[in-house]
Amino acid sequence: MKVATEEREFDSLRIGESALVERTIRASDVQAFAEVSGDYSPLHMDDAYATQSIFGQRVVHGGFLSSLVSQLVGMRLPGKYALLMRESLEFKKPMFIGDTIVVLGTIIAKSEATRVIELAIVVRRGEEVVATGSVHASVLK
Repeated sequence: MKVATEEREFDSLRIGESALVERTIRASDVQAFAEVSGDYSPLHMDDAYATQSIFGQRVVHGGFLSSLVSQLVGMRLPGKYALLMRESLEFKKPMFIGDTIVVLGTIIAKSEATRVIELAIVVRRGEEVVATGSVHASVLK
């Protein structure tokens, strides 16, 4: 799935500005992420094992959620000229195959001296917050 890239330059970015990425997580996403990451934990990959866990079903990798944050920064806000420098997420609830996740990033700080922006990140499944965090990104142009 190819997403159009925003081409926002540093001077055009404003504190309070937001963008989002939405994705319904498929079993094929979890399989592909396992192949890329090498994380084949049975909690993510084995239905029989995961059914016996406290979650009752397979749990989506936290790193997959991190990759959606990377998509937000690299493709939406600020987009093409971004270099992700730091990402911090706190996972509050598990995500499951079939969940529709919305990753919202809001610019909360902007440094003229370093050309770095900070985004607050909130990840929701419907009205439920599943993760929060922050991102620092250098804006190269």
